[in-house]
Amino acid sequence: MKKSAALLIVIILAILQVTILNHLRIFSVKPDLLLIAVVLTALSLELKQALFFSILAGIFKDIFSINAFGVNTVLFPIWSFLIIKLSKEVSIEDNPAFAVLVFITVVFNDIAARLINLTLGNFIPLGIFLRVAFLESLYTALVSSLAFRFIR
Repeated sequence: MKKSAALLIVIILAILQVTILNHLRIFSVKPDLLLIAVVLTALSLELKQALFFSILAGIFKDIFSINAFGVNTVLFPIWSFLIIKLSKEVSIEDNPAFAVLVFITVVFNDIAARLINLTLGNFIPLGIFLRVAFLESLYTALVSSLAFRFIR
């Protein structure tokens, strides 16, 4: 993947995240397209480029979300770095492996973001958190299968 294509993908997915996906919510949950972009760039680009696009995606998500600013800007490059390290050990070439990787990444991102929000005083009941984390992870993994086909 070229840098210009990655930039275009991140921008398009950011726009889709805040426009069309607001109408495609299931149980008040929508897929995290920017996290899909992080996984795609981590698998397709070199470390520095992937980290740059992860930070950019994190900034976009922080701008468009109601969470504390900077959480995604910090977390997304961490996931990108870990995915790059994992991809050197495990082959992630097919659609099911990509979807599983996205599912796991979204689960860890939700847990980390919720823990950060908890330390900032934003309490979320456990039942709501589990429902949102599972549904968002599942929904994002299903959508990532479609994105994987079109983008790869």
